[in-house]
Formats: sequence, structure tokens, C-alpha cells
Amino acid sequence: MKEETIKNRIEKYKNGETSLKEEKRLFDEVGENESEIKILAGFVEENKIETPYNLNDKLWNSFEKKTAKKNRFKIGIFSAAASILLLVSLYFGFLNENELSYNEKEALLNEAKSMFSDAEVKQTIHNIIIETDFIIVYTKN
Repeated sequence: MKEETIKNRIEKYKNGETSLKEEKRLFDEVGENESEIKILAGFVEENKIETPYNLNDKLWNSFEKKTAKKNRFKIGIFSAAASILLLVSLYFGFLNENELSYNEKEALLNEAKSMFSDAEVKQTIHNIIIETDFIIVYTKN
């Protein structure tokens, strides 16, 4: 390897700009005169850690478990909220169903009046003696 190329790679290695392939080539092709790189190569080789066989699978499974728990919790909260909303809407729907509108009440009153139209209605005259907000005192004639 050329001396200039080696120096460039060493500089890139020190700056942390090398890829794994470049580092491997640098450590494999080190000559005897580059003692600094020889020491680094030895250090890296001795402290190299092999990743476990199924590390990716274990990590993926742990991430999936965490997201599954969060999703289950969210689904539970949304289900409870939807159930409460449904019950409240049904309650108010049935509550309003029992109330008659003004037009319906008027129609029922007119129907009731029409049932008694044939009967003689005796007119009574009332003379009011005292009238307040709460009491009306009157006499019949």
C-alpha cells in the first residue's frame, strides 16, 4: 500500500470517517513501519465482540411486545370511551323521545276537544273576588 494512501486512511480513521471495509483493509494491510496502527489493530482485534446469533430477533420481539402493550392499552381506553358515549347518547335519545313537541300536544288537545264537541257545554260565569300570583278566589253564578 502506498504511504500516502495509508496516511490518508489513518487520518480518516482518527476522524471517524472510515467505513467498516476501509478499517478492515487498513488493519489487514498494515506494514511493519506503522507501529501506531499496528497497536490500534491489535487492540481492535482483541476487543472485538461478536454479536449474539439472534440479536435482531430478540430486539424485534422486545419492541413488538412494548408496542403491543401500548396498542392494547389504547384500544381499551377507546373501547371504554366509545361504550360510555353510546350509553350517554342512548339515554338522551330516549329522554327526548318521551317529550312531545308543541305541535303534537296541540294536535292531541284538538282531538280531545273534538270528542266532546257533541256534548252540551254549560257555560259557567265566574266572578273573580281576589287574584294574586298564587291564588284566585272566585264565585260561580
